[in-house]
Amino acid sequence: MPSQFGQDQLVLQLLNGQRNGYFLDTGAADGLRSSNTALLEREFGWRGLCVEPNTTFYQRLIRNRNCQCLNACLYDRVADLPFLEAAGTLGGLVNAFAPAQLAHAVRTQRLTLDAAGHPPLVSKRTMTLATALSQARAPAVIDYWSLDTEGSELALLRSFPFERHTFNIITVEHNHQPARAAIRGFLEARGFIFVTAWFIDDCYLRAAAFPRRHAGSVVWRRRY
Repeated sequence: MPSQFGQDQLVLQLLNGQRNGYFLDTGAADGLRSSNTALLEREFGWRGLCVEPNTTFYQRLIRNRNCQCLNACLYDRVADLPFLEAAGTLGGLVNAFAPAQLAHAVRTQRLTLDAAGHPPLVSKRTMTLATALSQARAPAVIDYWSLDTEGSELALLRSFPFERHTFNIITVEHNHQPARAAIRGFLEARGFIFVTAWFIDDCYLRAAAFPRRHAGSVVWRRRY
């Protein structure tokens, strides 16, 4: 299945069709539908780690993909937190949702609210990215990170273990929420360059990882 907005094709363009790379897919869902990493694994020999907190999606994920898969809810700290699993691909940690985002998930998925007006929630024990990457024995350099965790993206970026790992390309979902500007500011302060925007995703690359021959394509993509 193709990625949602052509993220996999852009990654391959920026990396000159690189084979045998390494990806991190956080919010992998079933690993096929609108997957940003399935093509990289199946057609280009990439290895990687797919992380999915939703139990139902995770069972599909391990059937659909051959890479390492982890059933975990990633966050910037370890805690037992309320999770909106009933919302499917729109589900996530409730405390990371913007108010409009939670309302959209409830409305779109037609969730039943309780007497207090709350949607059905489950408790998830969270895990940090540092632990997940350590358990997966991930390499120091991750070629591509697909970050789509329905509201907790900024928290995960801020807690990324830069002392042990880095990533060369990232696509990050923002859903037009206020955190989008903070995400950009954080990444640019870390030496990343904004490449292009899709409907609800932005793409950045780590400037130090790319030779000068990529400069023209990056500028072109920034006008896209």
